[in-house]
This record gives sequence, C-alpha cells and structure tokens, in this order.
Amino acid sequence: MTGPRLGEAEIVERLVQIGWKGSRAVRLGPGDDAAFLRGGVVISTDLAVEGVHFRLDWIDAEGAGFRAAAAALSDIAAMGAKPEVLLVSLAVPPSSPELAESVQRGVASAADRVEVAIVGGDLSRTPGPVVVDVVAVGRAHAVVTRSGARPGHAVWVTGALGGAAAAVAAWSDGRSPHPAARGRFASPPNRVPVALELARKGLARSMIDISDGLVVDTGRVAKASCALLALRRELVPVHPGAEGDLKLALQGGEDYELMFTAPPGAEARIVAIGEEVQVPLTRIGSVREGEGVVVEDASGARMEVGCGGFDHFADGPAE
Repeated sequence: MTGPRLGEAEIVERLVQIGWKGSRAVRLGPGDDAAFLRGGVVISTDLAVEGVHFRLDWIDAEGAGFRAAAAALSDIAAMGAKPEVLLVSLAVPPSSPELAESVQRGVASAADRVEVAIVGGDLSRTPGPVVVDVVAVGRAHAVVTRSGARPGHAVWVTGALGGAAAAVAAWSDGRSPHPAARGRFASPPNRVPVALELARKGLARSMIDISDGLVVDTGRVAKASCALLALRRELVPVHPGAEGDLKLALQGGEDYELMFTAPPGAEARIVAIGEEVQVPLTRIGSVREGEGVVVEDASGARMEVGCGGFDHFADGPAE
C-alpha cells in the first residue's frame, strides 16, 4: 500500500526536517540557493545524472562536466557571492574510465571561466549511469537571499530564457535542435560578474538562479518573501534558440540565468551594470502585496501558465 506520490518540493522539505537541526556556525541554512556560514563562506552542491540531466548522445562527457560545474556556480552567483573553489565527485562505469577524465576537463573549463581551482573530490565506479556532483564554495560579507522581495520592487532577469528547454524538446522528439538552443544547453552562461556587481551596489534585494523554470523559481522567491510577483508576458526575453516560444521561456528549466528584484529608482544603475559587464538585463514585472506568481499582458489580463518547470519526481511511474 502506498500513499500519494510526492513532488520534489515535498521530498526536499521532508529531508530538511530530518537533516537540519540548526547550528551556531550557520547564518543561513536550507531553503535558498546556497548555505551561508559564519565567516562568510557560501557553499552549494549540484548533482547531474546521466539520463536525467544530460545524455551522452546529446552532448559529450566534457560538456556534461561543464554543465554540472556551471550549475553549481550559478547557485553561488545567485547569492551574490564570489566563487573560490570547486570539489568534484564522479561515478563512472569501470569499462569506461576515460569518461572521468573527460568530465573533469569540462569541469575544469567551467572553473577556469570564473578563475577558481578544483581542490578535491571523490571517484567511484558505477554500472551506470554516469554521475557528476560538484560542490561550489564561495565567499561574501553578506548574501542576497530569496526572501528580500518587497512590494514596489521591480522584477528583472539576466539574458534570455527558453533556449536549453528548446534543445531538450527537440532531442526528445528525435530532432536536431536549433544551433543556438544546443549552445545554450551545452554551455550555460556565466552570470557571476553581473551578480557580484548587483550585490556589491545593493541593487539586487532578492535573487535566484533560473534552473527549474522562470515561473517555478519566481514562485520560490514569492513564497520566501511572502509577496506576489507579477510578470509581464510581452517583456519576458525569449532566447533565439526557443524561436519565439513564450511557454518555453516561462516554464523551461536549466537556463541558469538570474531573476532578481530591485527597489524603485534603480533602473538606470542596473542598465549601466548590464552594459558594463555586457549582459542584457530586462525588467519583466513588479512585486505587489499578495502571494504567488501571475503572468499578465499589458492590459492586466492574466495568462494561465500552470506551474511548469522541472520536477524530478512529478512524472515518474507511480509505485
């Protein structure tokens, strides 16, 4: 006899209840993009599993390592922290030990992009699939959390959305993805420089990396901040690889862009930062009294978008 199937968020909440007992060494524990320890250390981990997060007939092992490291570093960026080191744990089939070297080269390439070192990790054999776990460690005097959105703030995003999801959709349908979509999936952007500037100048008051989809991740900020985040559909930047598909931009995961909220009057300074670090920054909505996320057009009519996004446990077979 089994109970109702749990989604990823419910399972995470149960795991937090089991594991988190509080600690004087921790300034911010579970529930954000990374943990924040006394002394300014910021730490996060990201797990990539073959067949779930990537397939080796879509990208090679080096690309898989790059993506795994980029995802972990994106969490550090979302806290407004400066990454310092990575640790990499790998599990590969004993019949293909060369996969470990290829994955590590990809991780090293992502680490070089932000000028950090790989300082250790672990290696294990597996009958399959390939597993890559990257721990990213950074440092900050103060962090930007998900809970800082306030009514009157503007909602912003970096870059453009939907490209990675467009690539996955094409591969899943047996098609070759648009080159721009494949590029976005294989090489997530580095948003550390823009995040550091936004945090240093106090312009990002809440922030999250868009890993599970804009609507889902915006919802996490809304929940943490006890606020309503209203997105304007015509303002959401759609990645060229998504070929104008707004649904992919709203619901597609693994873009590893940043969504942040900023106080009134900050627009000119935010635009200037984007120009300085050469990253497009787009205002896509506002924070209001209330709770949750809505997507509206210019007239205020609301669009039904559902939750969308990626959930590891939502679509598996029931037991």
